[in-house]
This record gives sequence, structure tokens and C-alpha cells, in this order.
Amino acid sequence: MVKILIFLAWMCSTFGFMTYMIFRRYKNTLHGKPDNRYDRIGDRLKYFLTNVVGQDKVMQDPISGLSHVMIMWGFIVLGFGALNLAVEGLFGIPVPFIGDNPIFIGLKELFLLLVYIGVIVAVLRRTVLKPDRIENSAEAFIILGLISLIVTGDLLYNGANFALGENTGIRDAAFFANFVSGLLVGNSPESLHRLATVAWWIHFLAMGLMGVLIPGSKHLHLAFAPANAIWHTLRPSGSLTTVDFEDETVESFGVNKLEEFTWKQLFDTYTCVRCGRCTEQCPAFQTGKPLDPRALHVVLRAHMEEKIPLLEKLKASGDQKPEFTEVQQAILDKMIIDGVFSEEFIWSCTTCRACEQACPVSNEHMQKIIDLRRYMVMTEAKMPKDVQNVLNCYKSGNPWKLPRGSRGDWMKDLDVPAWSKGTEYLLYVGCAGAYDERAKQVSTALVKVLQAAGVNFGVLGSDEPCCGETIRRMGNEYEFQSLAEGNVELFKTLTVKKIITLCPHCFNSLRNDYPDFGGEFEVIHHSELLAELIRSGKIKANGSFSAKVVYHDACYLGRYNDVFDAPRTVLQAVPGISLTEMGRNRKNAFCCGAGGGRNWMEEETGHGRQRINEVRAKEALETGAEVIATACPYCLTMIMDGTKADNAKEQSRTLDIAEILAHSLEGSLKK
Repeated sequence: MVKILIFLAWMCSTFGFMTYMIFRRYKNTLHGKPDNRYDRIGDRLKYFLTNVVGQDKVMQDPISGLSHVMIMWGFIVLGFGALNLAVEGLFGIPVPFIGDNPIFIGLKELFLLLVYIGVIVAVLRRTVLKPDRIENSAEAFIILGLISLIVTGDLLYNGANFALGENTGIRDAAFFANFVSGLLVGNSPESLHRLATVAWWIHFLAMGLMGVLIPGSKHLHLAFAPANAIWHTLRPSGSLTTVDFEDETVESFGVNKLEEFTWKQLFDTYTCVRCGRCTEQCPAFQTGKPLDPRALHVVLRAHMEEKIPLLEKLKASGDQKPEFTEVQQAILDKMIIDGVFSEEFIWSCTTCRACEQACPVSNEHMQKIIDLRRYMVMTEAKMPKDVQNVLNCYKSGNPWKLPRGSRGDWMKDLDVPAWSKGTEYLLYVGCAGAYDERAKQVSTALVKVLQAAGVNFGVLGSDEPCCGETIRRMGNEYEFQSLAEGNVELFKTLTVKKIITLCPHCFNSLRNDYPDFGGEFEVIHHSELLAELIRSGKIKANGSFSAKVVYHDACYLGRYNDVFDAPRTVLQAVPGISLTEMGRNRKNAFCCGAGGGRNWMEEETGHGRQRINEVRAKEALETGAEVIATACPYCLTMIMDGTKADNAKEQSRTLDIAEILAHSLEGSLKK
């Protein structure tokens, strides 16, 4: 009876403490603004099964992912084993269908072995095979030690009992414990009884200690990550949340206080495992900029732990404001911008989403960055000069501040059909395709290909509006919404149903942003249409383009919208091309540095800082490619400039896939 009482007291106190601390941290997140994450239950369950049960995102890093899978699934199975171990140790009888079931016992023994292997791999990952992104701590090794003790306690308890001749009915199934029992043969019965008792207590003492440590450590993700997967955003990966400007109770727009984030954004901070996968993939951090995606959650969590107790104290006091110390008042008054994160931290982001792609627990980084930008731009009108210049330029309808009337000048010498009702496709060239000298060549090449294929398309010329993608990612949500609503009305008036885009940024905005404003159009990136024209036989590239080509994946086309194969299909259809790949490609591709408005912002170098586009261009050049192919006007310019910095202008050309295909078609026509 004493043993039972001690056991119950220990387990209830430790796991009661763990439950209380987990709930308290969850309660902290409720200080954030409302956010509905309970819709589309079927889709949420599917995401949960894929990324929690299936561990899809965790396995993006095969080494640490495999270790995690072994330990996670091992503990799920061992949980049932622990129930049997408790009942058997306290009452001397196994749990029916668990402790007396050879199939379960065999499965449990297998996972005992896998957990050991997982722990060994995890230790090696933090020592011998340690990547730079991993930050070692005593806590991590203590947790791994406790996991080892939990498994060892189970093995020694059963091994000692087998050596005593007990539980013979499951001995053959328990291959691991049976092996241990063979090592214990020859010890006296008294020694084996003591060993079994000590091992039993070690198992549950380690389990209780782990329960106490979990809430205050990064291992809190054991409780929060499954829920975070359920509550993961179901919006298209390329979209942003909208702002309700008609709500007259709103005093500011965007985020600058902790409590202005949504509860889900605060929940992310507790879910973060501090693994550094996001930081490892971030182009800004990897080139020496102050942005650190991991810090976005780790530092915000620390600020939340400081501020929430003070907010609760303030709320509980009612009308009588409590007295705070100078330090406490400073915490209450601390703003996120310049208080928690610097402005440069926030503006360094290229919005490439590499951080979100890499995150194993499905945290959402980018919306937080955009919300902070929204505050600076719309509430404070405080922003870098480069950003202000771009936003001012939009009075002319484009970020180059060029006349609206010259938007159609790119097609002066071309017989480009104007849009009319009944036309199948609207060719939306965008600001870059209309104004940028290099991108104009891509617009021309695409028109030639579409005409050769007999595609029924038209353009708006000087009447084409800007989609507003850049100003939205820079934080000017008000101007974007006004622009988007006007564009949707225009396109509907013109009976536009299908839109071809040259630019992945326009493509993403029209496809994923515009539906929130009633813009339900079929939006097709030119790489997708060209690939389909090739597959259907409407285009046959016979003219040779003899060159070794490497393709650069644009973030807003690939990582945002999963368009990876179409550009490669186009290139592979051109005779003479030898297609190669960079080490970082497809979803793991490195950004060119132009997204999120960075195309118009000066990138500081020196003091360990590099230009993102130069890093990416160097990766392309290292493949030995003679041509670097792109499918984005921003990438085209950035990679071109990057190769110039490497003095490789003559050795390697940068071309859009439409230009390569057009060249091949012209070659076949000449023959």
C-alpha cells in the first residue's frame, strides 16, 4: 500500500504540474487577437495525419528526422508499456491484451531498440555531426538522458524478472529483455529482485522528471506541435490575411504590441523547437543580415513570458491600476518594433518562405513580418527611404515611377492583339514586363511563342493596371486593397476569365490574394502554359539550342505555388539543351533576394554581409552551366547582376525560358 501511495503521489504531482504549466502557457496565448482555426476540419485532420503521424516535415532533415521518428513512435508504444509496467509492479498482474500479448510485447521490444538508436543518433547529431544551426544546451542532454533511463528501466525490470523465471509466457516475444536476462544469469535471486525494484522506480522517476522539465523547455512542442498542425493555416501558401479598414473601433493597423498578434501567432512561439532549420534556410541570415527566423519565435516567447503576467495583473486590478516597478513598466510599454526586433530585422526579409517550408512544426513566420511592416507603413508612416520611394511611385501605377501612358510601349513594333470580349486569355505582362528593359525582351519572346502556337490572347497595353503585389508585401495593405478591388471590377467588366502572367509575383497575387476581393480567375504562369502547349503538340521546338543549362527556381513560383516541373518541361523539350541542377533546388532553392519589395531596396554589404543574388549566381555558375534559365523577371535581373559581380557575364548568359523556347522556334522556322 505504501508503494502504491508513493507512486500515485509522485506521478500525480509531476504530471499534474506538467498539465498545469502547459495549460498556463496555452492561456498566455489567449491574450492575442481572435483567429478562426476551427474551419475545414477534414483538411486540418489530413494535414495532422501527414505532418504529425507521418512526420513529413520532420523528415525533411533525414538524420535528425529519423532520430525524432524513432523516439516519438517509440514513446507512443512505450506509453502502453508503461501502463502495464505500473500495474504489474504495483499489483503483480499484467494488463489484459497488453502485458500478456506476445504481439504487443514484440512490438514494444522493437521500439525499445529504436528509441536507443534514436537517442544515439540525437547525441551524435549534437556532437560529432553537429550542424551550425543546432544550439546545444544542458537541457537537451538531460532530456536525452532521461529518455535513456526510461527505456533502460523497462529493459532491466523485465530482464531481471526473466532471469528469476517469471513471465515466461512472453519471454520469447521480448527478445531485447530476454537478451538482457541472459547477461544477468548467475546473480542471486535477492540481487535480481533488488535490480527489478530499482529499475522499476528509475523508469517512473525519470518519466516524472521529464514531465516536470517539458513545460519550461523546447520540448513543450510535445504538447503544442500536434495542436499547431491542426490549427495550421489552410489559406493558400502565397496569400496574406486581410485588414478590415471599415472597423471604426480599430485605432492602429498592423502589429507593434505583443497582444496585437493573434492567439495563433503567439501559440507558434511555444511550439518552436529552436532547431534552427528556418534560420539555416533564410537567405537574409545566411548572407549576414540581422533577420533570424528562429529568433522571431524564441525572442518573442521570452517577451511574452515577461509581459503576460503583468497584463494579467493589470486586468485583475480592474479600475484600480496596480503599482509596477520601473522595470515592470518598461516591459509593459515595450513595443515589438525597436523594442524586441529592430527595423532592419523586419525589412531584411525577402518573403521567400524558406523558413516556413523548413519548419518541422508548421510555424508561420511570414505573416508576422508583414504585420509588423503594416504597422510601420500604415500606422506610423515610418519606413526606409527606399520603401517610401516605391510607395510614392505607385501614384504612377508602377514602382519605376514611369508614365502610365508608356506601359504599352514595349509592344510598339509587334502585332500584339488588344483584349476584346471573347478572347480566351488576358496576357498580363505586369510592371516588370512592361517597363523593365530586360523583362521587355521576355514579353516580346512570349508573344512570339503564343502567336506561333495559335493561342487566343490579348493585352490591355497602357490600360493594364499594376496588381499591387509589391506594396502589399511592403506593408501598405490599404493601397493594395483599393488597387485589388478596382482591378477585380475592371477584369470582371472586361469578362476576363483566364490570365497568363510573366511574373511569379503577379501570378501569386492574382491567384492567391485576389480571391479575397472577389477575383476568381484562372491564373496561369507562362511556364505552365508553355509546358501544356508542348505536351499537346501545339508547339514543337526543332531548332537546336546547344548549351548546358541550369534552372533557378523562383520562390513565388516554386515554393509558394508548387510549380517546379513546368519550367523544366519547357527546357527539356528544346533540342540540344543539357539540363543540370544546382545543389539547392526546387523547394530548397535559394532565393534571388528580390521578393518582399527587396528588389527596390539597397542591400548593405561589408562586415560579413553578402548580396543574396551574388550567392545564388555563384551557385549557378559552379554547375558549369553556359545558360542560367529563369521564369521570373525579378530573378532574371538579380541573377544577371550576380553573374556580373562574379565577372562571368561572357561565360554564362541569363535567359527566361520563354526566350530560350522562342529562339528554338525561330531556328526551326529558318530551316
